[in-house]
Amino acid sequence: MRISAVALIIALAGSLISCSSGEKEFKKHPSGLYYRFLEMNPQGKTPKIGDILVLSMKIMNKDHVVVDESNFYRMQLNNPMFKGDFFTALALMQVGDSVCFKLDAVNFFEKNRKHDLPTEFHQGDPVFIYIRFKNILNSEDLESERENSYHTDFEQEMSLLKNYIELTNTTVKPTASGLYYIEKKKGKGAKAEVGKTLVVHYTGTTIDGKVFDSSLTRGKPLTFVLGKRQVIKGWDEGFQFMQAGGEGRFIIPSNLAYGKDGYSNLILPYSTLVFDVELLEVK
Repeated sequence: MRISAVALIIALAGSLISCSSGEKEFKKHPSGLYYRFLEMNPQGKTPKIGDILVLSMKIMNKDHVVVDESNFYRMQLNNPMFKGDFFTALALMQVGDSVCFKLDAVNFFEKNRKHDLPTEFHQGDPVFIYIRFKNILNSEDLESERENSYHTDFEQEMSLLKNYIELTNTTVKPTASGLYYIEKKKGKGAKAEVGKTLVVHYTGTTIDGKVFDSSLTRGKPLTFVLGKRQVIKGWDEGFQFMQAGGEGRFIIPSNLAYGKDGYSNLILPYSTLVFDVELLEVK
């Protein structure tokens, strides 16, 4: 029987709320992490170290506030960085499983994700991570996908971008130039205006989820003057929607980024880019 889209959304919302409620139902792994299986697929493939995992993921605090989500997330399974970490959690799953994990928020964000603790969390808080394990890609799969996903003209790029917008349930409309701006947290400080100096943290990915650059990894924010062509066009446009203290996501088609030439070996021609950004300061 086909389930309506509304019913599916309601069902998913219910599972996500239950993810962080009824904590007595969680089981404790010997490593110390807590988990609860929402769906199990005993016939699913078990990942091994080095595999690329295809996931949908939703991250919430103890008050059910969603702080990050993606229906199109990929990451490589690595050896655990510490006892009971996120890699330990992922290794418990098989393709087709849906699991809610309860981890220490500081360890997850600062050690696993190399990210400052979001404002929705405090020291000692748990983080609840809902994972649906969709698939495993090996190196041959990735090479084949690379050949199919990257393209030689703008029309092909727009087709892939359309699929990405649908897969990620993006509902905002693009600007006249084609930029998508998704507000995650509204800033309360000074407005970003042309000629102002901005201090920002960012993580940039291609739309297949591959990180190509991050100021967070370097541990140093980027400073630039807005509207003076010191950054790509998509940034000069996107940051004008923001105020200091704000966080957002830019989905930037190649005509506002590196176009038909790409950039070095990091960004191929006609590549749409996704940036998660935080505007730290406006000077």
